Order: sequence, then structure tokens, then C-alpha cells
Amino acid sequence: MKNLLLAAYKPTNISSNHFLTHLKTHIGEKKAGYSGTLDPFASGLLVVGFGHHTRLLPFLELNPKRYRATLWLGAHAPSLDRDSIDSVCAIAPFEVTQIMEVLDSLKGEVSYTPPRFSAKHINGTRAYKLAREGIEFALQTSTMQVYDITLCAYNHPFLSFEVCISKGGYVRSIGEMIAHRLGVNGALSALHRISEGAISLHAPTTSLFYLTFHTIRYPCFIIDSQNTLPYENIDLSAYKHLIANGAKFSLQNTKSGVYKTYFEDFFSIIEVLANKEVRYLYNRIPYADTL
Repeated sequence: MKNLLLAAYKPTNISSNHFLTHLKTHIGEKKAGYSGTLDPFASGLLVVGFGHHTRLLPFLELNPKRYRATLWLGAHAPSLDRDSIDSVCAIAPFEVTQIMEVLDSLKGEVSYTPPRFSAKHINGTRAYKLAREGIEFALQTSTMQVYDITLCAYNHPFLSFEVCISKGGYVRSIGEMIAHRLGVNGALSALHRISEGAISLHAPTTSLFYLTFHTIRYPCFIIDSQNTLPYENIDLSAYKHLIANGAKFSLQNTKSGVYKTYFEDFFSIIEVLANKEVRYLYNRIPYADTL
């Protein structure tokens, strides 16, 4: 089994699952998963885990998320993106100052209705499945944090912006809100994920290789699994035998919290509870393999 984390570039016009299948073949590992789905029309960063390191994904700090998007003003699409555009209306250009004011109005916590074509669950079924079948349903209003949003370019009717949002937020909904506050319809014609937390394709920290897809080479970077974990390192070498066997023990002089601890042949993620007992969050993790 190969154990590693990757920062991979997903191209457009392929689902995240299909792209993952190509990565599995390239790496030679059947067990794999990724942190957050990118829509088929979207490109950019996909954080992928292989082997035992697939279970590390929930422990990574992948918030906030930064995207670059292009909004097609005047276009209407049920999915809020280019994959389902059903009408386009010619509209008059806007003043850049007006667009800037709309973008500024979105900073902070915003309430929104998630896209009907989304992975939200409706009575156990994904919303996008119901939408594709033409079944009527209602989505509850959600909130997301917009940490920053800036105008990148405006070439009417296309408006490009960069946005930094909290985990679980939808850039398609941001695009819809921009268009509605300008008094028109709008749909995303392009979406690119730049980063998740501190992980980015533009600031690689370790080795690079390329995945060839449809004759085009896309970059993938190996992530330093243990150093990327957002927890304080604690020396528990005196307790290695207990930890290696998953035995119960306490750390009376250690403050409560989550820690990572390293040994010669494995590392572990533990939690020191309020009563000072140790709980294993993920124990005996093998170190990353090389490619």
C-alpha cells in the first residue's frame, strides 16, 4: 500500500471522481479520497490522500478556501454555471465602481440558498440528483464567511473575481448574489480553486511530478503529511510501547488538546481529554512513501 498526500491540479471537463481514478492508476494505489469536490467545469487544487493517509484528510486545516471565478452577466443557468445555461440576455455594461460596491457588500457573513445542483442532502438524497430528475424540493438557507473578494477584470459581460470563503461555501452562490445585486441573471463560466488553507499549487513544499491527461501534463505535489497537520508536536517516546499497542494511559501534566507525536516507524494523532486520559484519534500512522 502506498501512503501519501498530494496537492493535485484537476483540469476542467472532468469530474473529481474520474480524475481520482486517473491518479489511482498513476500512483498504483486503489485506496484514495479527496478533501472537497470540484465541479466538472472547475479546475485547480484537489487535495488527495492515498492508502492510510486518506484518513488524514479530516485532520488537515483546509479552511479558508480561495477561488478565482468568471461570472457571465446576463446568462441564466439552473446549476448557476456554464453546464446548464438555457438563456442569455444582452445587458448594458456596468460602471466598475458599481461592481466594486457590490463586491464590497458581500464581505463578512452572508446568508444564501445553496445551488439546487449541489451535494446538499435532501432526506438522504443529494440535491443535484433530485434536480436532474426534475423533482421539486426546497433547500434551507445557509451562511458562509466571505473573508475577502476582489475584482480581477471586467470585460463585459464577463466579470472575473477572486474570493476567499469558509469551508462549505459555494462560489456559484457568490456569483448569483453578485448578479442579483446588479439586477441581472448570472452564471459562472469558469472556476479555479487556488488554495485550501495553507495548501496551494503555487507554493509547493516538496517533490513534483506530472499526471498526463489527454496529452496535457498537469502538476502534482507531494504534501509533507506529518508537518502539514495543524497540531502541536509532543514527545511521547517514553510511552511508545503503550501507544504502539493502543493501550490506555494518562498525561497528568499535559494540557487538554490535540497533539501529534512521532516515532521511528510511525506517528500518531492523539487527544488529551479534560480528565487527562489519552484518546487515539488516528494511531500508528505509517510515514509517507516516495514515488
